[in-house]
Amino acid sequence: MRQWVRVILTGVFASALLGLIPCLISPAHAQSEINLNSSTVQVVHNTAANSDVLNMSLNVTNIGDSGTGDCNSEGNDLLETGVGVKVSRSNCAFITANCPGLFCPIPDFSAGITYVEHDIGNSSYGTSFAPNAGGFVASKIVALTTPPNTCGTWSINLQATGQNLSLITGPKVALLLQDADADGGPPFLGACFDVNVSVGSGLTKPAHGVRRVRHH
Repeated sequence: MRQWVRVILTGVFASALLGLIPCLISPAHAQSEINLNSSTVQVVHNTAANSDVLNMSLNVTNIGDSGTGDCNSEGNDLLETGVGVKVSRSNCAFITANCPGLFCPIPDFSAGITYVEHDIGNSSYGTSFAPNAGGFVASKIVALTTPPNTCGTWSINLQATGQNLSLITGPKVALLLQDADADGGPPFLGACFDVNVSVGSGLTKPAHGVRRVRHH
């Protein structure tokens, strides 16, 4: 009798553990289609309210559905269909554990960027300039050599002005990237990366390819 009870309890425990496995695997690592190859992130705090500046220089690759290179009719092509960018003073572990949900942190910066494409010979790049919060987001994307079985690799330069980034103090931020068909990472989130951030004050040198903005 005791042995049967032990077997039953063991089976129940194993079944419960299997049910928990999807929750124990970090979605940012299990489902991400977007790889961050390199990043430089800078936050500049200015004295006036809502006048902070965010500079970013990124190199990213989208590997497509499950790493097969299936690009969903350009839905995974960041130049053709755009990219979602969010920055949070939180970290990826907390975000993936709590989003969506009551304790999901509101990002300190959020922008959906679509590009106007330009083709010069065999080279392609895109530019974007749009209102965001109390300022603007200017961005340039350049298509680089596409690795085999991927949807592309791009360099992205971004400058956001007129932001409230006062709560970002470093040394790291969570950077979330999403593609147009919203499967670059976990639903509602995108691919999440904990990256270093440089935080300073005063005038900032704009990222390469982004217009200069001067603050007084």
